[in-house]
Amino acid sequence: MTPNRSKVKSQELLRLARQYKYIEASLNNGFLNATHLVRFGGRKYFDTGIDSQEISWTEKEFLSFYEKSFWKIDQIIS
Repeated sequence: MTPNRSKVKSQELLRLARQYKYIEASLNNGFLNATHLVRFGGRKYFDTGIDSQEISWTEKEFLSFYEKSFWKIDQIIS
């Protein structure tokens, strides 16, 4: 799927992750850009960063950690 190249907030990223199999997105927090692969596993979100470490988050944890972050959607895999 061709993604919308605009920046989205973390809440919108999680909405997309619930809808599609994988979301590849670049984290843009003003200081760095880092690619993440985000997927939803039914109860938790799984976030794999550029270090290949997968972190599982509840929605509340993810939104708290990435509270002021914006994401550029690079690829959506359905």
